[in-house]
Amino acid sequence: MTPHPTSTADQPSILLGVDAGGSHTAAAIARPDLLILGRAEGRGAPMRAGDATTTAAVIAEVTTQAARAAAVTLPVDRAVIGAAGAGRALERRELRLALLPHGLARTMEVVADGDIALAAAFGTEPGVLINAGTGSIAYARDRQGRLRRSGGYGWQFGDEGSGYWIGRQALAAAAKARDGVGDGTPLLARILTALGLHEFDELVRWTATATPALVAALAPPVLAAAAAGDPAAQRIIAGAATELVQLVQVVEPMFPPDDPLPLATGGGMLQAGSPLLQAFAERLKAAVPRAQLHDVSVDAPLGALRLAAELR
Repeated sequence: MTPHPTSTADQPSILLGVDAGGSHTAAAIARPDLLILGRAEGRGAPMRAGDATTTAAVIAEVTTQAARAAAVTLPVDRAVIGAAGAGRALERRELRLALLPHGLARTMEVVADGDIALAAAFGTEPGVLINAGTGSIAYARDRQGRLRRSGGYGWQFGDEGSGYWIGRQALAAAAKARDGVGDGTPLLARILTALGLHEFDELVRWTATATPALVAALAPPVLAAAAAGDPAAQRIIAGAATELVQLVQVVEPMFPPDDPLPLATGGGMLQAGSPLLQAFAERLKAAVPRAQLHDVSVDAPLGALRLAAELR
């Protein structure tokens, strides 16, 4: 039997946690004890300056699906929305204003996606989160609660080690292979197959309109090629791992030199079994010996729920 939606007027402490990322958006609805009642996922909805309404519409759509799965009606009591691209106060304010007409929650706070990821990984304890999805960033929080970030400025500035960066490096290797330089021919073939193309000229036309998210979608074939032993792909993944370790090194001085450095990973590029995660762990051990890499999956919506539970 399908449960009937329960009014939040009868259950005033229902929480909402949302993670709006570059590749997907996830929402979870829970009780104050963080027992999750329902979840939903949808397309990516990173916050872009001047386009908060688009991000808000996707968040509202996914939240509505989660509410339906949880058999509750909106608005919930308290919500925390974590969004990629919301690292600055101006973008957070724009997104919050764009969300208000959707009536998702009585009390709502918009934060950067790194805030909810840190809460998911470490609760209120210190630590570093390295995230590599469409983009890349390191977030750190010390024992005094001070926050610092490294990277995360978007594909125009770099996003080194991210899905976009890997895809962009693969395109460069493909172009060199076309010119007879290097050993990227097998990688070029994988990229063409992944895109349903047949010739290099078709790939050139594809890049003319490819968004950063579409370029980032080339990363999985590169990871697969690296796992299969393709030298060009392995060099790209090694370079990505080195770039991610450098993000960690930027925030490392926040922590006393004799203290261990708790570190968690997030994002689609660093999932369990990924060649990038393996390469990152190896380089991290050599470059930052005190780093303690947590073998846990960061559930960002749960981090948002933890923060929502603290709202008053």
